[in-house]
Amino acid sequence: MYFCGNKNYKQQGKAQNNYIYTKTKKMESLQIAESAKSPFVNFDCDNGFFEIRGRSIIENTFSFYEPVFKVLSDYVKDPKDTTTVHLSLDYYNTSSQIWIYNILKELNKINDIPGKELKITWFYSDSDLLDAGKDFRNVSKVPIELKEAKGGFDDGLDEEI
Repeated sequence: MYFCGNKNYKQQGKAQNNYIYTKTKKMESLQIAESAKSPFVNFDCDNGFFEIRGRSIIENTFSFYEPVFKVLSDYVKDPKDTTTVHLSLDYYNTSSQIWIYNILKELNKINDIPGKELKITWFYSDSDLLDAGKDFRNVSKVPIELKEAKGGFDDGLDEEI
């Protein structure tokens, strides 16, 4: 059963972001197309795979990340045995940084569920993004693997899960 289609969320009278929700019997997945200011988001709840990739310099981060956080919060209540997360942001603003931190903290709840495994990889292309990944790992207390994205962010991101 699918409830799938583009939804234009309106904030202050402006259409923002194309969201594609896919609903199965148990969970709702979410995919958001990348734009010049917002990242590509793929939350595939059926397979336990989550990806946020690109640039996040959105002015109203609440309107973008709140639906993302809702899908994630629902998933964390009953996650797959293994949850894989790829984060590969090439630039983000301060308000996006707060949402990323909150997403990591929410994901970390999976580590408290017996028999469940969480694998988070932070892809970086330069020393600033490496430092950012280390900072997220230290501040959030979430185990994050740091992996260089050789040749750009698409390198290594299409690996089989």
